[in-house]
Amino acid sequence: MKPTRAAPYAPGQRMSTTYVMSADDTSLHFDINALTPKQIEEYESHKDLMGFLQVALIGLGKPDDHVMLYEAFGQSPWHGRLKQYEVFFNAMDLSPIPSGHWHFIPRDPFYDAAAEQLPETECVTLYMTSGTNGVLHNDPDFFAVSQNVNSKVHFAEHAPRSGIPVPDTLVTTKKDLGSDLVTEFMNDHHNTVMLKILGLSGARNVTPVGSIDDCFEYLREFGDELDVILQERLDLARYTEMTADLLVTDDTIRISNVRKILFADGIWVGNLIGPEVVLTEEHKKELIKIGEYARQQGYTSPEGYNCGVDYFISDDDFKVTEINARWTGGLFPAEMIRLVGAEAHSCIAFVDLVCEDKFDSYLSFVERHLFRKENTDFSMIPLGASAIPQVIEGVEHFFAWQIVVGDFEAFKTRRAAELGDGALMRAESISVLL
Repeated sequence: MKPTRAAPYAPGQRMSTTYVMSADDTSLHFDINALTPKQIEEYESHKDLMGFLQVALIGLGKPDDHVMLYEAFGQSPWHGRLKQYEVFFNAMDLSPIPSGHWHFIPRDPFYDAAAEQLPETECVTLYMTSGTNGVLHNDPDFFAVSQNVNSKVHFAEHAPRSGIPVPDTLVTTKKDLGSDLVTEFMNDHHNTVMLKILGLSGARNVTPVGSIDDCFEYLREFGDELDVILQERLDLARYTEMTADLLVTDDTIRISNVRKILFADGIWVGNLIGPEVVLTEEHKKELIKIGEYARQQGYTSPEGYNCGVDYFISDDDFKVTEINARWTGGLFPAEMIRLVGAEAHSCIAFVDLVCEDKFDSYLSFVERHLFRKENTDFSMIPLGASAIPQVIEGVEHFFAWQIVVGDFEAFKTRRAAELGDGALMRAESISVLL
């Protein structure tokens, strides 16, 4: 049987599934063959990051599923490392996708290669429905739904009409940034504003600006007709930045998880997930309202799609900044925590770098501290890694994604003693964010 449909299904599907995920956001709103230099750099970087999501899917999947991985994972030393992740997943009592169902295909063109090798499963699960993976979904109508519901501009213009609370927002264009309306908006917010344009996830194309000149400088590569969002910058001394995932079906809307966003040096690195991250009843009502909004836009199916929500809270004050009608980066660790039974523990999921000559030592470190329900102190849940090297000062590094369960300070002490420099150094800056 051939897959019946390719879409961003939520985790936990009982259908046999082929997971095909790479970087999709850019082709929602831009011609992939006419990107600016900045967009090209970000697009290529996003592809590299998607490698560790592909590995995590092995653990999140089930024995009758299949997964498409970059061909670098099929080569030495990465194929052996991938097998080590399979060992980890089995040791944590998961039922991972078996190695016979791993398919190694070129990073470019990823989706064309995937389309030629699709196994016989009931569905294909995408990161999101976009232009680059049109060869798989072949659904222009749902692509239009995905464009709208994933658009920062569309959300800014339509969410308030649906009773969704958002920060004070002005939608304009680059050519109109010098207008009196924009000047008034900047003055009203004391020149403390966030600038947003359509594009990639993970806070890319979102930046603080302090003047109209700052706006023009940030947008210098783009044409005058570019849509621009200016939004009140919320005071992080008062507000906490959060994110949640919703399961949106034709009949129900369910809150799958809620997380606190973690940053290091202004860059998203991961999430805090655990019993200390709670929802009030009022916040739950607001999140369900957002799921209803997504469904009204046509983002729904009988089986259910995942929808992420980025929002800020301050007591009962609740403001939504954007929604993401796709799988989210925080969804993977939240699901893994649920599957291994770590929900009662404080968990920090984060992305970091490991240099090539430390990577096998890193895997040994994970093995020594692998999650068990009876662990005290801290333990680790490995999620994945990207086989695409990042060259920093002439040295190859690789992204690694992991969850620390329990005492994060104890983890940092042990990391320093057992791994030293060159492995998970970003973790040192995370504690100040809790």
